[in-house]
Amino acid sequence: MKPVGTGRYSIGQKRCQVCEIFLTWEGLWCPCCGYRLRTRPRNMKYKAKLQARKKIERARSIAVYERPPIQARQKHIVHKRHLCINV
Repeated sequence: MKPVGTGRYSIGQKRCQVCEIFLTWEGLWCPCCGYRLRTRPRNMKYKAKLQARKKIERARSIAVYERPPIQARQKHIVHKRHLCINV
């Protein structure tokens, strides 16, 4: 099935040039004819789109890991005359 809103290569589909089909397959070789599967687009327009999608995904995954840890408990702070005293 063709994906809606994203490219075939970005979701992991590969293309066999001999069979002229897109496959969701783990290997590098076509299960039908044994020809090498294409994992990236040939057209510059689609190469740029794939590269942009990968860059966005990479930024999202990095942002998740760079978030500061959530503190379980914060110290109670008492304010008296412009001074902060930790209790």
